[in-house]
Amino acid sequence: MMRRKFIKLTAACVLTAIVLYAGGLQPQSAAAIANRATAYEPVQQQAQRWVDELAASPSFAAWKKSSLVVSPIGPGTHSWLVLVKQNQDTVGYLVVNALEKGGYQLGEYGTSTHPLFDEQILSRSMKQLELIKPASKTEALYVHPLLAAWKVTADKDTYYTDAASGEVLPVQSSDWAAASAMKLKNTGQMLAADKATILKQVTLPSFNAFAKLPWLTKQPMPLSSSSYSDLFAHLNNKEQLRYTAELFDGQMLYVWSVVGYNKWSTGPIYVALEADENGSDRRYIPLTLLIELGHFYR
Repeated sequence: MMRRKFIKLTAACVLTAIVLYAGGLQPQSAAAIANRATAYEPVQQQAQRWVDELAASPSFAAWKKSSLVVSPIGPGTHSWLVLVKQNQDTVGYLVVNALEKGGYQLGEYGTSTHPLFDEQILSRSMKQLELIKPASKTEALYVHPLLAAWKVTADKDTYYTDAASGEVLPVQSSDWAAASAMKLKNTGQMLAADKATILKQVTLPSFNAFAKLPWLTKQPMPLSSSSYSDLFAHLNNKEQLRYTAELFDGQMLYVWSVVGYNKWSTGPIYVALEADENGSDRRYIPLTLLIELGHFYR
C-alpha cells in the first residue's frame, strides 16, 4: 500500500484569457474571453462574496483586494476552479459547484500558491511519466475534494495524477470509474450561496503528520455526521490530530495533519488539512464529507 501526505478569492475582478481544456491551459480569443466572462459572471459574483468573508480573517489576509480567475473543471462536472490572485500571484483557490435546483455550493477552498490543477504541478507529473505535451492529452477530473486528478492519455496508455500533489496514482481507468460512481450521502452539507459569515475560526500550527502513526496502533475517533463534538474539543485544546482516507479499494492511503477549522453561520464546518509543514498550503474540506470517506485519529 502506498502512503503519502495529501494536501494541498475584494476588488474589481479580472478574468484572464485562460481555460482548462483537454490540452491544458491555453490562450483564448477576445470573443471567447467576452463570452466566458458573461457565462462565469454569476459564479464569480458568488465566489467574491465568499472571498470577502474569508479575507476578513487573519488566515486569509492575503485575499484582501484580490482578483479572481474562473475556469471550468472537467467535462460535464458543473464545477469551477476559482483562483485568488494578488497581482499575478496565486494566493488561494475555491471550488464552486452548481446545484441541480439552481444556485451554487462551496465544494472546498484553500491557501496555496500552487492549488488544484496547477500547470507547474502537471508539468512535473508529465516529466515523472516521461511524457511530452502536446503529444499527450490531459483532462481535469473533479468528483469531490478527495477525488480530483489529471487524466493523462498518451497513445493507448492512460494515467491519473493527483490534482494537488501531482503524484501519479497507482490506479487504472476501471478503478477511477468505480470510485467516481460511488454515491456519497453528505455532499449536500456544504456552504450554499447565501449570506453566510464565519462564526468561529481555529488555526493550529503545522506539524509532521508522520511523526506518529496512530492509524496503525489505535482505533479512529468515533465520529458521525451528526455527532462530532469530541473532535472540536480536541482541536480547541490545540491537540495534534491526523486524518486518513483509503481510496480505490485501499490502493491509496492519504494522510493529512488537521490544522484547524472554519464554522459558518449557516451550519457547514470546513476542516483545514495540510500535507506539508510550511503552514501556507491548506485545504478546507467539509467535515461531513471527511467523516464519510475516512477517519480522524488522536
